[in-house]
Amino acid sequence: FRFMSNFENLLTRLIQNPRFFLTFLVGSLLCFVPIVHLFAFGYIYRMTKILRVNGTLELPEWEEPSRLFIDGIRLTIVLLVYGFLPITLGLIIIKLLIPDLAYTSVNIFLGFWKIAVLSLLCSAFYRYQRNQNFYELLNFTLIFRMAVAFFKSNFLALVLCYGLAFLLSPLYGFSIFSVLLVALIQSTYYFYGLDIKGGRAG
Repeated sequence: FRFMSNFENLLTRLIQNPRFFLTFLVGSLLCFVPIVHLFAFGYIYRMTKILRVNGTLELPEWEEPSRLFIDGIRLTIVLLVYGFLPITLGLIIIKLLIPDLAYTSVNIFLGFWKIAVLSLLCSAFYRYQRNQNFYELLNFTLIFRMAVAFFKSNFLALVLCYGLAFLLSPLYGFSIFSVLLVALIQSTYYFYGLDIKGGRAG
């Protein structure tokens, strides 16, 4: 349960920051508005970038809006390729293979698939941030290996993220911002630790 201890410590440090709740509120509200949500995504991008480079969990300022917007586009592209697309394909495949499957069963299969896709997304995002080159997203084998390792080591954290998304789904802005924030911070922290120990991550 060492990873859960690290996960809890990470969340505690984040929530205890005096600026957290205002930051969380602003980011979540931005996520309610299409296009404007890119500033919130850019903030998460900036935060994980600092963690990846310095190994420190910080809440950066909401400054340089043009850079926030561009970084938000970067995260959105990774999200579309390694998030939205796999989930959509997974739903189609499940319905084609088992057309008479009960709705609750579909939710169970799709729920597990969403957790797996979240692991894939986190791994692809960490790989992309290495040098901000979209060609890195074509390294499917490495990203898949990273995703499997992250999935096995952080399964409970991923389940908690899925539960968080489900509970906050009526307030989708809060759901989107909180899940991306927690999942990408945890994955960045995890892969950063592997890099420090011997360069085994992306």
